[in-house]
Amino acid sequence: MSLRAERQHAGLINGSRAFVLLAVGVSILWSREVDALGGLFSLATTWVAASWLMRTATPVMLACLAEACLMGMIAGLFYDVAPALLAGLAVPPFVHGLVRSVRGVTESLAAQTIAMAAVMALRSDAPSVSQVADIFTWVVTGLGLGLVASFFVSTLPQDDSSAAYREARLLITELNDLSAKLQGGLDPMSMGGTILEEVSEELPLEVVVLHVQRDSVLLPLVTRSSADGVDSDDNDEMANAVWHDGKPRVLGNDVAFQVTSSGTPIAVVTGRLAPHVDPDPTQVIAQLDALATRLAPKALRLDTAQLFTAFRDAAMSDERRRLAREMHDGVAQDIASMGYVVDALIGAAASPAQEAALQQLRAMITSVVGEVRRSVMTLRTQAGSSESLGAAIATLARHLSDVSGIPIKVTVDERTSRLRHEVEAELLRIAQEAMNNAVKHSAAQLIDVHCRVQAPAAEIVVSDDGQGLQTGRHDSHGLSIMKERAALIGGILEVSSSPVRGTRVSVRLGQLAEAGLSMPLTHPRTEKDAIDA
Repeated sequence: MSLRAERQHAGLINGSRAFVLLAVGVSILWSREVDALGGLFSLATTWVAASWLMRTATPVMLACLAEACLMGMIAGLFYDVAPALLAGLAVPPFVHGLVRSVRGVTESLAAQTIAMAAVMALRSDAPSVSQVADIFTWVVTGLGLGLVASFFVSTLPQDDSSAAYREARLLITELNDLSAKLQGGLDPMSMGGTILEEVSEELPLEVVVLHVQRDSVLLPLVTRSSADGVDSDDNDEMANAVWHDGKPRVLGNDVAFQVTSSGTPIAVVTGRLAPHVDPDPTQVIAQLDALATRLAPKALRLDTAQLFTAFRDAAMSDERRRLAREMHDGVAQDIASMGYVVDALIGAAASPAQEAALQQLRAMITSVVGEVRRSVMTLRTQAGSSESLGAAIATLARHLSDVSGIPIKVTVDERTSRLRHEVEAELLRIAQEAMNNAVKHSAAQLIDVHCRVQAPAAEIVVSDDGQGLQTGRHDSHGLSIMKERAALIGGILEVSSSPVRGTRVSVRLGQLAEAGLSMPLTHPRTEKDAIDA
């Protein structure tokens, strides 16, 4: 154990010393043993010195052994004058058991026994049988107290900076082993869709929505509709009411009920009965209660999937921030320093040809620094609980425009209800990739970004007035990654391009994707370009 252990148990250590010192002092004063006052003073001085040594840079083992040796010497000098001083023999094993566990108990007992025997051997008189019995009693008491202290310390949680990582490793390993046994996987969207399928089989609903809570806000997870253009936002207020009190509701043709697992609310299902249905509120509420009971196992699966998704998102967010810091503080600074060296070489160029080559090298370094800065900004920008998807896209566009010098126009149409965090994150990354591609490869004069969010539906369109898609490199995976991101959240990605009209990348989600709708878009082309097209 280290000095940290002594500080952790400082109150218990000092308390035990003070208690024994007080008990011995009262005994000596009560019996009026004046000759024992020197031993009492030595005992107090020893423990003050031991406490000071343990708080300094002195190795803990040396401080413990010094205390045990001094305690043994005091016992050897005063065992016949003041037997009460022998009680001090129980303190070093107890203290060292707290600080250094069983090993400390053994060492302290050995040290104080050897010191006491040495002092007693130098004396002319030998201890009597009763005195030996008193010494043995207190030594055994010290052994018992030391073992109790060692056991007490072993049961305490260790203050280890790596303990959390060891526990996390065990849990993640167990999760990996269990994931192979999960028949439905860990995708909240598919879990929510399964719940809505069962609800739709039970009730004649024209629209049904599953709401889950994220960052203390109830958000729509999955929507199912039997007709195009049905607005599901009218049930948000009812969903919040059901989430807070757990009571199913029937208001006209609108219904809502809570889905729980072991009494814990997991989600709220809201829906609108078909227009031809004339519901009996009492009968419908009974159906909703029975349906909620049957959905409990599926609710557990949904809750597990959401916990896994939250853990994955937190891990990815931390890793992105770490990479951004390393790139900004390491790679970017090193490349910038190279630029300063090239600037110095340009000033001392031996010929115009050499100066031209160095100027070209300097331009390449400037381009690389700009690319690194764009990458850092991309890693750090994310939609969070305090910043909506539209705001995050606008921030990203502003930074990209500042670095590249290309104007980026952003139009945002958002309602107060938010998309789920993981959906916003994937949409933001798709928008980032589309804008980055337009900045780097399109030779555009203007980039236009439209973002429309009507949770759980959304659409993002990134268009430019550049030269259109070029022949892709064999190591370029940007387009396939965007398609994969869209598929993860149930969206549809479309890309169109021509040398005249530039490139248009759109991703649609929810009802917009199902209906194939798209927002009207003013393309950033001049009147002449439109005529030429």
